[in-house]
Amino acid sequence: MRMKRSVIALGLLCASLFGPGLILAAPTQVPADRLLSNEELVSLLESESGPALDEVRRRFEADEAAGLKALAGYFREAFSARYYFDWKKTDERFADYRTRFTGKYGGYAQKKDIHLSLFPAHARWKLPYDSLKGEPVSAYEYRHLARQHKVLDMAFVHLYEDRRPEYVDYFTAQRDSLNVAFEAGEYEKDEDGNGVYESFRAGYRVMNWLHVHAFFLGTDRYDWRHQLETIRTLLHTGAMLYERNRSFRYGNHQTRGAVALAMIAILFRDYAGTDAWYRGAMDILGEHLEKEVNPDGFQFERSIHYHIGDIFNFFQVLQLAQLNGMPVPEEWRRKLKSMFDAAVVLARPDRTLPVLQDDTDAPWSEFNVMADFMLMGAILFDDPVINYFAADEVAPAVYWLLRDQQIDALGSLDRDQPELLSAELPDTGYYVMREGWDPGDYYMVINAGLSEHKPDHQHGDMLGLVARANGQEILPNYQVRYSLPDYEYFKNSLVKNVAIVDGIPHGTEWKGNKGGSGFGKWLRLPQPRVIAWLKSDDWDFFAGTHDGYSELGVEHYRKVLFLKGLGWIIRDVFESTTGSHEFQQVWQGHYSDEGGGNHHRATFADGSGLEILQLGDQAQSWSVTTKRGKGNLMYALAGESGNYTTLLYPFNGFSNRIPDSFSTEGRVALNGWTLRRTAGKTEIGGLRTDAALIVENENGVILLDTQWISSSDATVHFDVAGDVYLEYAEADTPLLTLLGHESLAYRLETADATERKGRIEPAGQLEL
Repeated sequence: MRMKRSVIALGLLCASLFGPGLILAAPTQVPADRLLSNEELVSLLESESGPALDEVRRRFEADEAAGLKALAGYFREAFSARYYFDWKKTDERFADYRTRFTGKYGGYAQKKDIHLSLFPAHARWKLPYDSLKGEPVSAYEYRHLARQHKVLDMAFVHLYEDRRPEYVDYFTAQRDSLNVAFEAGEYEKDEDGNGVYESFRAGYRVMNWLHVHAFFLGTDRYDWRHQLETIRTLLHTGAMLYERNRSFRYGNHQTRGAVALAMIAILFRDYAGTDAWYRGAMDILGEHLEKEVNPDGFQFERSIHYHIGDIFNFFQVLQLAQLNGMPVPEEWRRKLKSMFDAAVVLARPDRTLPVLQDDTDAPWSEFNVMADFMLMGAILFDDPVINYFAADEVAPAVYWLLRDQQIDALGSLDRDQPELLSAELPDTGYYVMREGWDPGDYYMVINAGLSEHKPDHQHGDMLGLVARANGQEILPNYQVRYSLPDYEYFKNSLVKNVAIVDGIPHGTEWKGNKGGSGFGKWLRLPQPRVIAWLKSDDWDFFAGTHDGYSELGVEHYRKVLFLKGLGWIIRDVFESTTGSHEFQQVWQGHYSDEGGGNHHRATFADGSGLEILQLGDQAQSWSVTTKRGKGNLMYALAGESGNYTTLLYPFNGFSNRIPDSFSTEGRVALNGWTLRRTAGKTEIGGLRTDAALIVENENGVILLDTQWISSSDATVHFDVAGDVYLEYAEADTPLLTLLGHESLAYRLETADATERKGRIEPAGQLEL
């Protein structure tokens, strides 16, 4: 063959120049240090790959151009069978796509225009340089060039505009410019922070280019030479990804690269060594599933955005592997299923997800869409509860990844509303208080976790709250965008529902990334500790703490009591060993003062709203601020200790607000609950107590700040005041549950003069 003759001749020349023993051998697999020659595109095909490729070899031996043209034809047929959709049916499918998803053209065209306004077809791949606008290309813009996702937008526009050849010319020229840059060494390296062959950027580019390749295969302008050059480029990138991802590294950057490597290995499995690529990619991805999906099923970086991103990553590999009959470990399916189950745990009654950490799809949005990605779970697992959250019809982001029969099957899914109410992801550190699944039902998620290995995407919101009620975001959190100048601000405590000390946020020591794209992280974040978590039919209780202010000599505890049908009571307890400090609560929303500076109200467009009322110690000051249209309310009190007892009361209309009489009478009945402020000894339900605040429904009573409780049969004394729940049981002996953040010593005296002493732990129980 030509390859053998040329290599032998080269080897003889080298031997004559450098002496015997130096013979350059032909590569046995795709190299990473250079692109394949035309001869290697043929010679590296597997020797036992079938008669079609044997014919390619024979033609190439007789006539190089004829052989290469036959090779391109072979891969056109292979791509038709192997890729997510059959490129031969692109026009038919695209007609269906544009009918299903009207109005998409404008978005594609806008992104295409952004790319064309910045980069020429023969792009430069090493910073610094000026864009076509005459302005320096930023790191953020360069990374978009490296990812090539706006070139995919261009490929969509190419279909909308009757396959205009200019877009094919642009793509092929830009692809070639990367190869020229590689051969010249004029491209961004990983050590510079913006490496064009870095796993995430190269992987993203591969996934986009495979899709572009599929769209262009039906275009005459994209001839066999272009097709082979794309394959040559993809194989080279695959070799780079394989060499750079032999060992596990935490983070979605490697995951994206390994996904792309697996896709190349599946689609171009005719090349020697791609079986090792596939095994290597699947092994690395298996490690990511094992190490980066927590036992509770949530992605370890704790962000909805990155959780969805990993689902999308693994779905693409699993879908393509199954379409091609490639082996996938069963553990993959089990772990991927757990990721959809975790999304159900966090789901809200309106079938959206809260904003948690670095969610970036829609800056300043106060929710995450889940219907689209849950479609992937429906396709893979057909679980009626997962199906409940899936969109009724195929989503644009998933459409091109599915075969026609999979799309058709979506219309006959069985869907079951979950029975799950309050729940938790304990390994990730999210605790969900959920009343039910009707659209207006109350929902809250408490953030009480910190990623052990890579907290880069964590925000400064330890023990922060996000809540929804009556169809409204009553305590919102906000999505972010790395490139925005106030990204750092929106990643910290002033735009969270948290408690802080002396105005110091939870996130400190900001560090931007090396490449300068805008992304950054907090080097110091509080370490949380969950103290108690109780769920019941009428109420839920959470208690936790963190070490964010330990260097100031301040301990902070947050207790959250969910009174189902009523709202929440939040108790923020501060204890200082270093003198006086200022203790602050931060609440998101636009609030007005309803009198006295300790009662504020937010009202929404439908007349519903949220009232925040300080039931215990009164704040000494309050303030409201606004940024990017998002408002917040901050309470402050100073001292050597502080204790907020804050009622969060969602109301569904004008007539259901907290009545003004509560401020004078100290008693109010709301939605099946009665709240009563007291001034010392009080009788309730046959009990006497010194509780400062009493909250009662038909099944029991919650006593806040009580140091003693007495019945006809017994009296219990605590060493310090605490919070308890007493169940109204039919039995003569009431059952007490400690709703506390620390254990209490007690002394129990019975009517027959016996005495018992001991300690009760948070969430512990005691019979009176």
